[in-house]
Amino acid sequence: MKTILKFINSEMKKAGIDYHFQVNRSRKTAYPYFVGELIPVTSLEEDGIKEFALVLEGFTRQTVSSKGTLLELIEEGEKIEEHFPQVGGLTALLGNQAIAVFFNSVQPVDSGEEQLKKIQVNLDVKSWKGRC
Repeated sequence: MKTILKFINSEMKKAGIDYHFQVNRSRKTAYPYFVGELIPVTSLEEDGIKEFALVLEGFTRQTVSSKGTLLELIEEGEKIEEHFPQVGGLTALLGNQAIAVFFNSVQPVDSGEEQLKKIQVNLDVKSWKGRC
């Protein structure tokens, strides 16, 4: 799982997404940003595949550097979709592990706070280990 998390972090940087695993620990929060959680999905396949759901929550609010709009977050979600296409995904061979990440969906979510906008982006992650 460590290899998958490093790969996702690296690719989010390449896509220009401010991404943090589980918690944004930045001293100064810059909007918009995303936090993600990698959730194992039970797989009954015999080919050694491991499947995960990567749930990304994006947040923004109006600041000097951010419009704080839902549209701004949706545009960030589109950048994620472009980087991890639904068809074909983004794949990598890292040592003895193959990884594929695919866009699944994006949806607005009520943050419970009027000025804080939030979306959820779902990615599907598949991983195989073996002799390459």
